[in-house]
Amino acid sequence: MELHQLRYFVTIAHEGSFTSAAARLYLSQPSLSVQIRKLEQDVGARLFERTGRHIVLTAAGSALLEHTEIALAELERGRERVAEVSGLREGEVRVGVLPSIGARMLPEVLARFRRAHPLVGVRIVEHDISREFEQLVRSGELDLAMTRMPLTLSGLCVDVLVREPVLVLVPAAHRLAGRAEVALAELAGEDLVGMRTGYGLRDLADQLLAEAGVRPRVVLETGQLAIVHGMVAAGMGVALLPRMAAGDGPTVPIADSCAFRELGVVSRASAHVSPPVQAFRRLLLRTARE
Repeated sequence: MELHQLRYFVTIAHEGSFTSAAARLYLSQPSLSVQIRKLEQDVGARLFERTGRHIVLTAAGSALLEHTEIALAELERGRERVAEVSGLREGEVRVGVLPSIGARMLPEVLARFRRAHPLVGVRIVEHDISREFEQLVRSGELDLAMTRMPLTLSGLCVDVLVREPVLVLVPAAHRLAGRAEVALAELAGEDLVGMRTGYGLRDLADQLLAEAGVRPRVVLETGQLAIVHGMVAAGMGVALLPRMAAGDGPTVPIADSCAFRELGVVSRASAHVSPPVQAFRRLLLRTARE
């Protein structure tokens, strides 16, 4: 039983598919299948059953998953502790973050990281376009980036941080205010306030509306999220924003199942990542999943 086989096993269990797990792990599907067969031989039981296009854990697989997740979590904590006592004292971590998520997700991570590694500097780079973050990580100008998924560049390591719903931000006196939910199709004819074309939040809103067959009537475009909030509050129109970007104003959930944003943390291959960067990445992932 090898450690990498256990990691592969957990990834498949979470993805529910060998195909998607192989893509996530940057492995070919045949290679992944071979490793799982070896693991099944070691434990003496089948771990997965196929049900149509999907796979489910067997009883033996469920039992192994419970203990494997605990073991892998303890191993990560052990690695962090080793780093703390073996010289992870100085350095710098350069992190790219979308403004719409920085204020919500990053402060707790930064505070915890500083307590654990007070001499490691963290430099935050804010930018509104996820795709440019990918280029900066690949070129080495950034160590990590918190971006919208899916990725557009290959050869980068990525883990899902959070999947959050997209909401409709509305003026307090709007006809939709107080509704339990709204379908995207109901926004046809509404005045919309949004980010400028090319910004990630605008691309997301345009994509969702297009999928619902709605042609948006954008009455105001801006490069500042705070202006979007202010214009909606003033009654200029409504806005489609992910939960972390929507702020504290009145919002209405969207009934359409496609209305979500998935965020990930992107880095280069571990061989090119310094111990401080590895520690920050692990802490970011653990905090997002708590």
